[in-house]
Amino acid sequence: MRYSANRKDEVEGAIMPVVWYLLNLLLLPLVGFAVLVWVAMTVDRNRPLRRAHARAGVYMSVLGAILISSGVVVSWLVYGNTGNFWTWAIVWAIVLHTSFVLWGMIALAQAIGGKLPYFPRRLL
Repeated sequence: MRYSANRKDEVEGAIMPVVWYLLNLLLLPLVGFAVLVWVAMTVDRNRPLRRAHARAGVYMSVLGAILISSGVVVSWLVYGNTGNFWTWAIVWAIVLHTSFVLWGMIALAQAIGGKLPYFPRRLL
């Protein structure tokens, strides 16, 4: 099956939001999120693959922030300002951050392959 130039452009366009998602997590937290939101808001409706990956990146960024902060708050309410709180909060944040980075790597593989992201499909 031959690929047209449009397919190549579509895949390249889908890779960029996932790269910004990973940059948001690994290198440029606030800048990466701002660019990711901008990309999701300005994406063309004629590029469904790019639109899906941009929206998935924004959803997962917001979900990650909510889950990490709520877990830390719940552990503070349970343990108070003790050593148990700090242990729980650090382990919670590291595990969730790592899982969101792994989701980003899977989403990047999906974008390179020209496929929709696995999660969150219902919200796209």
